Amino acid sequence: MAGLSAAGRGARPDVAAIVVGGGGGQRLGGVSKPDLVLGGVRLIDRVCAALTGACGAGCVAVVPPAVRVPDGVARTLEDPPGGGPLAGIDAGLSALNLGEGGLAVVVSVDAPGVGEFVPLLLAEPLGEAADGRILRGGEPEPFDQYLMGVYRAASLRRAIDEAAAAYGSVRGVGVRRALRSLALERVEVDALACRDVDTPEDLAWWEARLTRALPRENADYDGRSGASRRGVITR
Repeated sequence: MAGLSAAGRGARPDVAAIVVGGGGGQRLGGVSKPDLVLGGVRLIDRVCAALTGACGAGCVAVVPPAVRVPDGVARTLEDPPGGGPLAGIDAGLSALNLGEGGLAVVVSVDAPGVGEFVPLLLAEPLGEAADGRILRGGEPEPFDQYLMGVYRAASLRRAIDEAAAAYGSVRGVGVRRALRSLALERVEVDALACRDVDTPEDLAWWEARLTRALPRENADYDGRSGASRRGVITR
């Protein structure tokens, strides 16, 4: 495992980040999602740059050996590979050195808008009874975005260990299934604020967004408006 990343100026020293490398990109022709280039920048570079600027306790990318990670970002992988997002979170959390009270931001690598929504997740301290805070948004109806959240590291570890005990392993266990027992705050956002890259249409939309050439139907979205119009934390 490579050394943990150097913190960005103003990054919180109690917060680390886990970048979950994503699946096989089947709906995108089997491409390596971390290596997708949008707006002239690889997805993994874009996501890690945003996270290291906010998370001072390190950043780890859970990606295959063939993926080049940015300088200063740690790398790890679930064993055996291909275990799914929860197994990736488990591996990432084990690779971090978070002390008592530490927080872990968990983000999928196919979330180009991370630089816009992470400030919403970290804007206020978590409530005393909260295990974490996630985005809630999406289409056609808003839903909980567990791979766009910040968690108390101890709570995240507890939920993962409980899932392993219940199912014999975290391999193939859904993230929602394992984490829905946590007491989570939610930040309500518009669907565009948490749009990921799963399909060719998503890829085209983000390429247009990041090159400032938005399609007409999205012309009123500047990358922040969806989050800033709402961004209300519910406890």
